[in-house]
Amino acid sequence: MRPIQTTKGFGAAVRRARKDQGLSQVQLAAQAGVGRPWLSELETGKRTAELGRALSVLSALDLAITFVAVPGPDGATVDLSQIIEGGS
Repeated sequence: MRPIQTTKGFGAAVRRARKDQGLSQVQLAAQAGVGRPWLSELETGKRTAELGRALSVLSALDLAITFVAVPGPDGATVDLSQIIEGGS
């Protein structure tokens, strides 16, 4: 699995999943409750895509986002369980 680190990478992954499932942009947009033009912008990596709508698209594709801690330059990582559970 390759990490997605850019909006273009995210959009390409959505486009690939949509095509793998045999869906047109119109079909996926209808399933996700978003407009086809907005979906097109998401797939091309527009930086201002709304997260809520993007999550709706992922849900319509039966996909989910998983957060993975990437070590920083000093080798330290973030404790994601504390962040997700609301700890500090």
